[in-house]
Amino acid sequence: MQGTDAIGPPTGFTLLEAVMASALLALGLSGAMRLGMASLAATQLSRHVDVASGLAQDLAECWGLQSPRCQILFTHSDTVHPVSTDASLEFVRTWQVLSIPVPGRPAEQLQELQIAVSWQEGADTHRIQWHQRRASTPLWVGR
Repeated sequence: MQGTDAIGPPTGFTLLEAVMASALLALGLSGAMRLGMASLAATQLSRHVDVASGLAQDLAECWGLQSPRCQILFTHSDTVHPVSTDASLEFVRTWQVLSIPVPGRPAEQLQELQIAVSWQEGADTHRIQWHQRRASTPLWVGR
């Protein structure tokens, strides 16, 4: 009488119970693995958005300074390779300066800088846009 107790029902796991327990364990582990992978991908995307925002902010601050060193940045669109573990990661920074019409004021009185930074991550292309406005000094200042 192997596997049975003389007083009660059989003890221990049957083969069916062991298979079911293994299947549930595998399902739980695969769910945890998928959650970890999704978390890693979200962290990487967040890091790339931070880098792209920094590149856009850099250009926006230079636009406000108008120094000769900063003016060089506005000569052409550029591809930037920030310090990264992925050597193939490229950020492309483009911009456009628009004049916003103000009734009764010169055309260049109010301007908006529109900056776009895009990058390729796998098969997906990501893009952020940055907008900054500035007004020129009014004509009556300095009189």
